[in-house]
Amino acid sequence: MAAATVSVAECDDRTAKDVANKAAEALMNGSSFRLPVVLKRHHPSRTKEVATYIKAGDLYYSVFYLVDGNCTPGFIKRTQGKY
Repeated sequence: MAAATVSVAECDDRTAKDVANKAAEALMNGSSFRLPVVLKRHHPSRTKEVATYIKAGDLYYSVFYLVDGNCTPGFIKRTQGKY
């Protein structure tokens, strides 16, 4: 019995963090104050959950994205701004 192998594209961690960070900076109209972090990798879909940290004005935000295998970021949520 032969098992079929399916090759699914996966965005590497560095690119996933870069893409999510650029999307968050554009969304929040601010700049990054800390390096982004890959929080987890979803095994079946090979998407990665990335946390980015943005300063916009006087407030600091955490913004979360799902980055798929084609390195396309999908917005999940952001935190309330903190001083």
